[in-house]
Amino acid sequence: MFEIMLITGAAIAIFGVIFALDGSRDVFHPLVFIGPMLAFLYGWMPWKLASTDGLARFFDDDQLLFVQTLNLLGILAFVAACLTVGVRIPKKEFQPQIQLSEEALRRLLVGGAIAGFIGFMCWGITIINVGGFVNAYSSSYSGGWDDSGYVRDGSMLLLVGLLFAVTVRSAGGPRWPSYGMAAIFGLPWLSGALLMARRGPTFELAIILLMGWYINRAKRPPLVAVGLAGLCLGWLVLFLVTNRGSIYIGSSFDVNTDVSDVVEKPDTGNEWIYGAGSVLSSERRGHYFWMRRYLAQILIRPIPSAIWPTKYEDFGVGELRTNAGTGEGFGDALGWVGADGSAPGIVADLWIEVWWLAVPLIGGIGWLYGFAWKKAITQGGPWSSQFVIFSALSIYLVMQTMEAVIFRTLLLSIPCWLTWKWALHEPIRAHQFMDNRYQPAFEARRAAFRNFDHV
Repeated sequence: MFEIMLITGAAIAIFGVIFALDGSRDVFHPLVFIGPMLAFLYGWMPWKLASTDGLARFFDDDQLLFVQTLNLLGILAFVAACLTVGVRIPKKEFQPQIQLSEEALRRLLVGGAIAGFIGFMCWGITIINVGGFVNAYSSSYSGGWDDSGYVRDGSMLLLVGLLFAVTVRSAGGPRWPSYGMAAIFGLPWLSGALLMARRGPTFELAIILLMGWYINRAKRPPLVAVGLAGLCLGWLVLFLVTNRGSIYIGSSFDVNTDVSDVVEKPDTGNEWIYGAGSVLSSERRGHYFWMRRYLAQILIRPIPSAIWPTKYEDFGVGELRTNAGTGEGFGDALGWVGADGSAPGIVADLWIEVWWLAVPLIGGIGWLYGFAWKKAITQGGPWSSQFVIFSALSIYLVMQTMEAVIFRTLLLSIPCWLTWKWALHEPIRAHQFMDNRYQPAFEARRAAFRNFDHV
């Protein structure tokens, strides 16, 4: 029965991909890249673990059925809700390349340059603090550091600068300023992503470059090319995780191209095993956060720890400091402990937060992705940037936690919306103000003066 549920969940995800492609003819529909991730995490990975009896040492049959029932409902809710937004867009509404004025393009470049420069400065500070570029990346999974979370997270603004550079160039903007910005803001992110063997930043960079170029155009890359690129990106992500201990400056780079261990190795850091453990631990203890963890990301996280050292504890979510609060109670409830640094995946994370309300909530997230895609296609502008951001963060959404998504979404989205608002704002000139608003009164006054002259 458990195997049947695995196949069913994967089939629903793949069916969503096929239906979305058939209806939208758009290789950038959210289900095209999220569907395979759902099938991988909730279908292929547990299937490989079960085929080698890797799950029996952690769970009994009833536990496996309970967890996979929740996963199956979560997949169904996401796919169905994403499709309810609608996938059939009339050709006349399929937005061609955005026609922006030279002034609008200039403002987008300036706004992107400001955000990117702030990100570059934050990245540079973290590198200088550890003794320079070589020291930062001379050991596995290291990188720069700063005691301030604002500085550490501020380096993400490099992606905003990169996104606007790609957007402006794809819209016909100036060539060399766009390419220069892309190089200045993209290379630091690329070096950190690859030399730290980080799958999330690598995925973000690839999506922003590819989707940022095409999203404002009616033209799309061929389906076969996107499929092959997706397979290569998926393999690269697994390759980085597999060889994280061997990729750094000065390493012998004795790497392993066999990435199957990421999927098949039955340990407490495996995403499916850890996620299932999180669900069962929370269910046995009857402990749920009821949105407190998510609110803490919005209301409490921005407050510097130097000002309020016990901010999470005082807010009632001190568990956030370890695995984002997902690993509590494993020992008492299950008899084993989840690995430090592990993540449970989207369904388990929502379960820990809101119990069975996780199912409609994940449906709401699916609807939001579909809505953002439709807005990007039919309206473009700031919605195109927002959809690219959602897409770039989808790997965190599926494979990690909402905590990993919330603050990144806010940090990337707010400067994008502000820049677009400034770029699209047309100043009202004096004669336009007169003609459009006070023209009738002006004409009446001028006629009155003419009558006075005749008298």
